[in-house]
Amino acid sequence: MRKIALVNQKGGCGKTTTAINLARFLAAEGKKVLLIDLDPQGHAGLGLGAKGDQVEKTIYEVLLGEIPISDAIQTVAENLDLVLSDVVLSAFEQVMAGGNEREYKLAQSLVDIEDDYDYLIIDSPPSVGLLTFNGLVAAEEAIIPVDASSFSLHGLGKLLDTIQLIEEKVDHRLSVKILATNIDRRTNFCKGVVESLRARFPENCFETIINTCTTLREAASRGKAIAEYNKSCAGFRDYQDLAMEILNEETEMKEKGFTIGSLLEAEGLLKSPVEREMVFKLEAPEGAMVQIAGDFNEWVPESLHFTESQGRPLWHKTISLRQGSYQYKYLVDDRWIPDPDNETTADNAYGGVNSVISF
Repeated sequence: MRKIALVNQKGGCGKTTTAINLARFLAAEGKKVLLIDLDPQGHAGLGLGAKGDQVEKTIYEVLLGEIPISDAIQTVAENLDLVLSDVVLSAFEQVMAGGNEREYKLAQSLVDIEDDYDYLIIDSPPSVGLLTFNGLVAAEEAIIPVDASSFSLHGLGKLLDTIQLIEEKVDHRLSVKILATNIDRRTNFCKGVVESLRARFPENCFETIINTCTTLREAASRGKAIAEYNKSCAGFRDYQDLAMEILNEETEMKEKGFTIGSLLEAEGLLKSPVEREMVFKLEAPEGAMVQIAGDFNEWVPESLHFTESQGRPLWHKTISLRQGSYQYKYLVDDRWIPDPDNETTADNAYGGVNSVISF
């Protein structure tokens, strides 16, 4: 599977538009494609007519280890599958604060499906945070859409520095390509932007340029890729050319690429197929002392971490468990309580009940 992340901390540069239309054109060429929306705004799903706030299983539950990624995949077109996101994904960074291996959550989730697809396209949020880090760690290629503005050019250098930092941290190199977007060839300014990019990064710019095209925005607003909306506009031709340029590099990139399993194995993070990371969460006051105990830690209470999620005081802890069944309970101050979000219970020796989790 060839893994490509679309990244830029600046909004409005055509990142999601590129993710949607690149995925669709690759699928039209007979490639099996998975598009993952890592943006809490959920625009990649909206641009393909799918709404994350109307489904229960999104990339958020996948990243927390609550479900396998296969449970969150939905088919949106021939050869094109999608994993949606919604606004709750914005809590991911808070929930994972201080957590181990937090930059590898997406990569870990992909191990079981790596052989199911030819291409993985990751639409990252317009920021450089934990979600973008997860996308870049899981990818072998990064495409940076750069629109014709001084802000984009200013931010490009900082983004490249961030990518270099990630490469050093996880010890794997990304192939970085720059895509000029929203270019009006009639203006000297836009021509100058393209010339500047190609002069500064002669080996890292796509030949394809995405020209200014209102029809691209119209298509997205109607939940369609440009291939389904209008085949006679410049946007259709440009993204078709981009897909062909990427396909023409396929042999070269496969030789350079890596498998998710090999990356995680090198970092000592490859999980046993019978081992999963489970996220335990409990809503409780910020000033409380919240702990968890169960079969998995010999009933010795361990503290949870506090965060605020969408205005709610939330305590959480990620625990790696081998396949099996476990009883557990929360200790809030000096009061034992079962998990209010888990209906599966078992009687205990003290006349009460314990929560039960099995997988």
